[in-house]
Amino acid sequence: MKTIKGDLLKLAHDGQFNVIVHGCNCFNTMGGGIARTIRELYPQAYAADCETVSGDKNKLGTATVSKANNARGEEFLIVNAYTQYNMSTGEDVFEYDAFQKLLDSWVDSPMAEANIGFPMIGMGLAGGDSKRILTMLRRFSKDIKKHGGSVTMVEFG
Repeated sequence: MKTIKGDLLKLAHDGQFNVIVHGCNCFNTMGGGIARTIRELYPQAYAADCETVSGDKNKLGTATVSKANNARGEEFLIVNAYTQYNMSTGEDVFEYDAFQKLLDSWVDSPMAEANIGFPMIGMGLAGGDSKRILTMLRRFSKDIKKHGGSVTMVEFG
């Protein structure tokens, strides 16, 4: 797994990733952090979120996907990963089991062949434990590397 500083959305727009994944709560808001910016720049990602039932706890560990085009006109995917039930409250609301369920489901799927960009998922507004989340992502990165995929963590800055 590689970690870089930058703007995940700009890097995706420039063609560095063919998939970006960000965390969402289950209430169809996309009102804070990178989710808000995605909602503004890629309304199709918000529309995909709104196709799900607001407040449904069963969304945890699942995702919605929308398509966007980078600056070269190539398609990339935006994955709204349901990794927290509630909106951030200043305490840890990240759902580790839900995130692990998603990562596990991607290991033997076409996602395993993708060049995936993540923000510091769960480590910002969701208040998640960075060591725990990074351990999960490092393991996922090793698993998909076998299939040709890669994981890059993009720390905003």
